[in-house]
Formats: sequence, C-alpha cells, structure tokens
Amino acid sequence: MAFREPGAGELNRSVFIRLRTDLPASDMGLESVFNDERPRWAKIEPVGTAVYANGVQTDNKLTHRITLRLLRGITDAHEVVHGGTIYRVRRSADLNGTHRFTQLEVEELGPAQAGGSVFV
Repeated sequence: MAFREPGAGELNRSVFIRLRTDLPASDMGLESVFNDERPRWAKIEPVGTAVYANGVQTDNKLTHRITLRLLRGITDAHEVVHGGTIYRVRRSADLNGTHRFTQLEVEELGPAQAGGSVFV
C-alpha cells in the first residue's frame, strides 16, 4: 500500500527523537537514560480505528503514524517526544521506498513525568 508523501507545510510538528536505554537502579528498579536526542519536523496523524482495534487484539498497539524526512537507524529502542507526550516506536520504514521520508508507527505512552519517564 502506497502512502502519500507529505506536501509543503505538512511537517508542522517539532519533535525530538531519542534513544532510550534502561539501566538497573539502586532500588532494584530501572533507570532510563536518554541519548542521541535529535530535533526534527514531523507530521503526526492517528491511525484508523481498524488498525487500532487489530493492534489491541494482537497486543501490538499502534496509535499514530509519524512521518519525517529520511532518518536511518530508528529502531524500537527509540522514543518520539512531542510537547509533553511520549510515543514509543514500534516500527520504522522508508516511506514508499523512495529514500525521502521515514514513517514511524508508534504507540502513545502518555505525558512525560517529572523524572523524564512515563514509568514510575
């Protein structure tokens, strides 16, 4: 299925893409460390209800698609931050194989917490 490439002015959301690494904490929990934070302009759009419902049934929830200029090396260890909302990357692909845009399928985790993590 081919997706339409974003037109002029559609990459209108300022986001940060960061690499998340979880390390053992002293209280036997996890401490998140964020590296390689990159600012980008992106287009954020929710997925359709059929995609969301299928994802809930298979426990692979997708809530949004994020399109940005070509960025290689994005994996499911990355997060996208827009304003106060964090999205976990589930999949990353070259949009239509044209090497112009990257499309991320993400799950919205919710608002960022004071410690920089949605996990308490």
